Amino acid sequence: MMKSNRASLGLFFVLAFLLPWIVWGTTIAQNRGILSFHIPQSLAFWVGLTVATFGTAALSGGTDALKDLLLRMVRVAVHPVWYIAALLLMPALAGIAIAVGAVSGTTYEFPARVTIGGVAGTLLFQWFFFLVTEETAWRGFALPRLQKRLSAGSAALLLGVIWGLWHLPLVFVAESFQSQIPFFGFLLAAVAMSVLTSFIFNNSRGSVFVAALFHAATDTTIGLSAVMTSGTTLFWIFVIVLLVAALLVWLVAGAKTLARGRDIAAARYGGAGSGLRLTGGTRTTAGSTASSSSAMR
Repeated sequence: MMKSNRASLGLFFVLAFLLPWIVWGTTIAQNRGILSFHIPQSLAFWVGLTVATFGTAALSGGTDALKDLLLRMVRVAVHPVWYIAALLLMPALAGIAIAVGAVSGTTYEFPARVTIGGVAGTLLFQWFFFLVTEETAWRGFALPRLQKRLSAGSAALLLGVIWGLWHLPLVFVAESFQSQIPFFGFLLAAVAMSVLTSFIFNNSRGSVFVAALFHAATDTTIGLSAVMTSGTTLFWIFVIVLLVAALLVWLVAGAKTLARGRDIAAARYGGAGSGLRLTGGTRTTAGSTASSSSAMR
């Protein structure tokens, strides 16, 4: 079992890139006539990323690390304001971008008639999808461990770059979202999103459940509004709006914690060898107990 936090992160990132990239690589190879088949692309998420996350957790921290991941996935007892933020922040930012575009003369037409049932169905599926796959990987496993070594701001920036680059093979898959937009802009958006998601994650006591809701609301908003695929001008306006929002969070919340309070213990990994065990809102270290500011923040 790996004792080093650095070793566990290293193994995770290697597997998180290698396994999905193999899956996407078969599609790229088939499109170029190198292979006559491809592995279904969804398995990059459902299998590749999940194996990387839970496999590394099991190897590096055993049952304690697996329990930490599972508890983050079902950590629902957080202040309602963070559910509201997760659900409404991205629609608000997309609305701002569309409004700025309209004022500057950018032509925009809402792509399709959207029903409440359609939005709800898309959101619920995306929520479950990101809960099981990406958010458990990036926020559930990687971010808490990065925040043991770095400030929350630095961890969010580093993870944002890694997260953005992880999508690089999809640029070469014709039907993918990433193939339709400037990849550098997508990378900037991923970094901004990483800061915003880390802010919500840290303020919700390290809840993957809430982070997945934010990711789902983001993809649902982008998909239904086409704010990133309705022309280059609107695309870049939206990217700039995301960067400004991330900068405001950085300045207001502070790069050290990206949270309202100083105590973000539950958003950091407290596994074996750290001297820290986390139970609800309580932090125990070296035989002493100190209550965090609140079980619900």
